[in-house]
Amino acid sequence: MKFDPSQHNPSPEYLRSLLEKAGLTQAEAARQLGIGARQMRYYLANGNKWDMPYSLQFCLESIAESSENTCN
Repeated sequence: MKFDPSQHNPSPEYLRSLLEKAGLTQAEAARQLGIGARQMRYYLANGNKWDMPYSLQFCLESIAESSENTCN
């Protein structure tokens, strides 16, 4: 996976799909990303005025990808 800001997709639907892939709750994801739970809720709210920065999206994508590659 390569850091590519042209892939920025801050849509709440996409971010929720990453949480699902990673098997994380909003609070768990916020903790792993180093942000507050309230900030995570803002990013996941439809019609929000705050977009998740690409750097956080990339981290969440990395977490989701690594969770797909692990055996349970």
